[in-house]
Amino acid sequence: MIQEIQSKKVLSFHEDSFPTNWDLNPYRGCTIGCKYCFAQYAHKYLGLNDFFKDILVKINAAECLEQEFKQKKWNKEQIKIGGTTDLYQHIEKKYELLPKIYEVIKKYKNPLFIQTKSSLILRDFEIIKDLSKITTVDIATSISTLDESIRKIIEPGASSGLERIEMLAKFNGICRSTTLGFMPIIPLISDTDENLEAIFRLAKENKIDNVVTSVLFLRGEVKSTFFKTIQLNFPEIYTNFIRLYSKSTVDENYLKSIHIRIQKLREKYDLHTEFKKVNPKKNPIQLSLF
Repeated sequence: MIQEIQSKKVLSFHEDSFPTNWDLNPYRGCTIGCKYCFAQYAHKYLGLNDFFKDILVKINAAECLEQEFKQKKWNKEQIKIGGTTDLYQHIEKKYELLPKIYEVIKKYKNPLFIQTKSSLILRDFEIIKDLSKITTVDIATSISTLDESIRKIIEPGASSGLERIEMLAKFNGICRSTTLGFMPIIPLISDTDENLEAIFRLAKENKIDNVVTSVLFLRGEVKSTFFKTIQLNFPEIYTNFIRLYSKSTVDENYLKSIHIRIQKLREKYDLHTEFKKVNPKKNPIQLSLF
């Protein structure tokens, strides 16, 4: 079900400051369909059942953003688009909300962080190129595996891992930075030596600025449904997998082990996490004449 709505606001604040405290989501729900998505059960608060099929389209997103820029004592803090849902999910082809949002961003010269798992972003390449000339624009994508047979199960609506890296590389020298999120690393599935090595090698070959890594985190209902995905599609690892996730976070010994492996690859390819936050521009203080 696709439902068009008039939203009252599109900016949301959260305490996690990486890469920024502010998110802008023009959609609720996401057709990318990542099985591990932490946001999928937020739909129940809206009386909706399926995060991957019941999509709310904020058709007035650009207008809302402009009003919020005007009404708030806005310090031009960097905004992340695509924090909860993918901004370039399939229905963006129809609704084309992003070009309108970029026009508002351009008007106010507001710093922007764009994250997507879709090569559809290249549709707006020239717009983003122009925008990056007047304000800070950072581009990011995330991948879990380069194995397409696994990707089609875990992230069925995303572009292939290789397409995402190549897409990101097109913004080298245009945007301030390009960031590859190697996340989530899925234990016993995407943590093979072959996959880890290939992702770091391709990041280096494509001159990606930053590589951020994170191991799969599972909690609440997402945990039980992801277990079912593993049981159905990867039955040979099911027992060991659920043992690793007896808690929300992965087993501590596994975590230490994967961090050591990742650090060796960082050193080998000289790829580290060096993302720099954008300092907000404070509103000028009106001084008294008396």
